[in-house]
Formats: sequence, C-alpha cells, structure tokens
Amino acid sequence: MIRWKSLWPGALAMDSNPHEIRQLGGVIPFSDDDSIDSSLLRTETQFLLEAGVNGIVVGGSTGEGAGMSAEELCEATSVVVETVNGSIPVLSGVIADTSDEAVRLGKAALRAGAAALQVPPPHFNVAISSALLSRYYRAITDGTGLPLIIYNVIPWAQVAVESLEHLAAGNPMIVGVKQSGRNIHLLAALLAFLKGRIPIYSAIDDLVYPSFMLGADGTISGTSSVFPRETVELWECVREGNVARALELHNALVPVWRSLDGPQFPSRVKYALALLGRAAGKPRSPFTWPRGKDAARIEQALETGGFLAAGPRATVSER
Repeated sequence: MIRWKSLWPGALAMDSNPHEIRQLGGVIPFSDDDSIDSSLLRTETQFLLEAGVNGIVVGGSTGEGAGMSAEELCEATSVVVETVNGSIPVLSGVIADTSDEAVRLGKAALRAGAAALQVPPPHFNVAISSALLSRYYRAITDGTGLPLIIYNVIPWAQVAVESLEHLAAGNPMIVGVKQSGRNIHLLAALLAFLKGRIPIYSAIDDLVYPSFMLGADGTISGTSSVFPRETVELWECVREGNVARALELHNALVPVWRSLDGPQFPSRVKYALALLGRAAGKPRSPFTWPRGKDAARIEQALETGGFLAAGPRATVSER
C-alpha cells in the first residue's frame, strides 16, 4: 500500500518522496484500429514531463477513460509509469457504475503501478447519498489498497460539501477532491469548509486563474493537458503574487478553452493538440474530428492567441 499524507497546501507525499500535485492531465492516443498507440503516448508523456507538470492522470475525462476496459487502462497506465520513471506520480481514472467494476479497474491500475486513483461517483444510476457513496469509495480503497481523489464532475449529481466532508473524514484513503461540473460556487464552499483538511483541485477550465486565487490546491483539467507550460506558469504567478502576468495568461487561455468546450470534448482537445504539433492519435470510434465551424473556431482561437506561431502543425486527417 502507498501511504499518503498532507503537507503544505497543494502537496501530497508518497512515503518519503514528496511531489506537489498541482497540474495533472493527459490524452490517450488511439490508432486507426482504436488500439492504444503506445509510441505516441510515450511522446506526449515526455512532453508533459518537460513542461513541468507535477503528475499525470491516465484515463480521465480528457483521456477518454469512460470507454476503456480494465486491460486498456492497465496498458496505458503502464506506458506512462514507465515513461515518468518515478519522477512524478501517475494516477488512473476509474469511471464506473458498480463497486465491482470500479475495483476491477482499480486493480488494473494497481498492476500497472499507479500511485492513486481518480474516481467520480456512479453516473448512470445516480448515487449522491453519503451512505451509499461511503460504501462505494470504501469498496474501492479496500479492494485496491490505493488512495483516491474524488472527481466531483457529474452535473446532475453534484456531491454536496457536507457529503464530501463526511466521506473524507470517514476514509483516510480519500486524499483529495477535484471539483468540476462548471460549479465554482461549490468549489468556493469546499475551500471555505475543507481548505487545509484535504487538498482541493479545480477542473473548471475557464476559471483556473480565479480558482487559484480562491485558494485551490491545483488543477486537474483539460486546460492543463493542452497548455501544461502555461498552466504551470499561471500557478507560479499566483503563488508569487504576479497578478498581471497571471491575468494575461488567463485571458489568452480562456478563448481557446471556449472553442474546445462542447460535444465530443476529447476529440476537440486532440484536434487542438494536432494543430499545436503534438500528434495525439485519433478520436476513438464512434467519435470524430471536429468539422466545419467547430474546427475553424478552434483554429482561429489558437491563431488569435498566438499559440500556432512557434512550430509546425501536425496533419489532421479525416476532418
């Protein structure tokens, strides 16, 4: 079992080897036959490492984790774990609807060397009662021996502050909460009531800068996947009190995020990465590349923000 303990805000430690977990995220490249492209995954992992991220999540929302089998999650996690070679923690996304399914995915992540899990509540049969969620997360931590971050993302079933407080207090293997679902009001409430007791991360992509200013311990987001260097710089600017530069970065990133925020979100992210010169594989069937106005809007946002000037664009086929 990996032991986790809280350090100063934003930091977690695995035994005696501390890692600040601030920016996490990543895509899973798929080949023409929908299999995982391990070569591209290694390349993208190395890019994130060199950008200065503090950890990587495999198989989250951006990484199309909802459609991955246990075997595929194990394969993808193994590639990333081997590539980072212990330099940063690797977490695996567990997106499931039953305890058995979640434990099966979690054990696959454990076999691959994941340091922890990122787990939303069950999403098809909506479950938001504290007692039910307590059983769900306890089954996962007991069944895998891995700590986890609660991923509060389901828009129609946002877990309330009181429930999150109860869950964290009752299970020491819950080592963080990631607030998404476009709900900065709940993020503000979490920070007001739980700040300092458990790390709180923001996945509200167009409000990463305000989230940092409110006191979020980091971001686990699509934004940090597409723009890891800029997100790391934004974090550092907030820590150092360089508000002018932080706001400048915020204003540059938000229009791009607006162009990515929509149906087939992972496909849009992969399209943006391809335009930035980072081949991220194809969207997995049945999803397709953005087309027409959607594709043009992404290209225009990247162009206007000055993000396309630095290097060549990868070829994007089947648009």
